[in-house]
Amino acid sequence: MINVGWGSKQTQFHGSIGKSAAQAAPSRLPIGNPLDHELPAISWRGDGAFFCVSSFDPYSASSSKPGEKRRQVRVYARSPVALSATSEPIHGLEGVISWRPAGNLIAAVQGFGWDGGADGEGEDRGRKDVVFLERNGLQHGQFRLREDSRYKGKEALLKQGNIGWSVIDLAYNSDSEILAVWIRREDRDVGESTPPRLAVI
Repeated sequence: MINVGWGSKQTQFHGSIGKSAAQAAPSRLPIGNPLDHELPAISWRGDGAFFCVSSFDPYSASSSKPGEKRRQVRVYARSPVALSATSEPIHGLEGVISWRPAGNLIAAVQGFGWDGGADGEGEDRGRKDVVFLERNGLQHGQFRLREDSRYKGKEALLKQGNIGWSVIDLAYNSDSEILAVWIRREDRDVGESTPPRLAVI
């Protein structure tokens, strides 16, 4: 059997500008959120043939970040159990995942606002995005949750690392049309969904 690399980042079409960016090594390695509960999360694909695990893993002593930790999503085949893919480095990855029953995407949460987190070493405090991964571990789109708009102008609170809300869980409905997002505020639980025709309160 010959592996020609189908589905890898190097063989995907990125356009004339995106190709060099896709092949470039990441400028810095992601560091896990210091408030991460460090527990694993598991989600099965709808047909039960694959499952994914989000785990909080230390970097090796030979890496450029010895002693630091980060989250990764690994995809496994069920029978026989074998590692199929590991997610590309994603800054700010959090421990919430949900595999779309249709099987094409894995939803996860990306957090912003701590040193080594997503986009800018602590910028955008209070922001969280839902990101999507393909089965081969490559990121395939994302969208920003609106909850952080409630905390505009509260920079002193956000700089303390307390952003006032967190994502507890993600869940698809059975036909893969709607993704529900369970959000916990300091005072109560709320929800968002996409598409927005479903209200989850």
